[in-house]
Amino acid sequence: TGTLPSALAASPDGQQLYITDQAQDKVTVLGTAGRGIVGTATVGLEPDAVAVAPNGKLALVANFGDDTVTPISLPSLRLGAPIRVGTQPTAIAIAPNGSVALVTNFGDNTVTPISLPALQAGAPIPTGLEPDAVAVAPDSQTALVANFQTSSVTPVVLSSMTASPAIGVVGNATGIAIRPRTETAYVSGGNALTPIDLATMQARPPIPVGAGATAVALGAGSTAWVAADNGTVVPIDVTTGHRGNAVEIGGQPSAIVIPPSPR
Repeated sequence: TGTLPSALAASPDGQQLYITDQAQDKVTVLGTAGRGIVGTATVGLEPDAVAVAPNGKLALVANFGDDTVTPISLPSLRLGAPIRVGTQPTAIAIAPNGSVALVTNFGDNTVTPISLPALQAGAPIPTGLEPDAVAVAPDSQTALVANFQTSSVTPVVLSSMTASPAIGVVGNATGIAIRPRTETAYVSGGNALTPIDLATMQARPPIPVGAGATAVALGAGSTAWVAADNGTVVPIDVTTGHRGNAVEIGGQPSAIVIPPSPR
């Protein structure tokens, strides 16, 4: 998939994975049913994040090296005009209703909204220092921005595109995921996951990971899969806090995704 893979996203039907390669400035499309590489697209400089729209017809790639987002039509892999965002974009998420994307700008402490399907960037919204991850609540009303340097999460109200007071979390926040069909987000940072109640926007007691947590993903069940800086993936039951046996994968994992079951 490339020499420096940095992020990945799954298609809504679970048939493809989209993987960014910072070293070669490309996105590789990988078939999940043993089909191997099925396509590539050259994007901007140092692509660091990718998200796929709920309808499966659009991917957005955040390019860390040139401060843009590249739209890609799917499945044709036709590139759209680059969208200028803030400095050093590192993460991107698309609302479940497909109306807006949010891009974290690590270098200038903001998040940029992009309206969909118009692909127009809005005014940047101030966050904490070094925003490094973002997720959107299932009701598409609120985005949560994980701030690495300030160890916090900034909620953004999408109807007004305004930031709410930050929520403190454990460690330098590196990733965030929302458990499907629940009102809880989980933030990776330090050696723990910090749960956040979306109804109250309050942090709950952290769940130990046992290693430096770099990213997190949740499927339909109660297990969070946490990428760790010691080259492992750690399964954690978020309802009980029980930590399962770590899976050795090697390297320094920076992203994790659980694709839907192929259909």
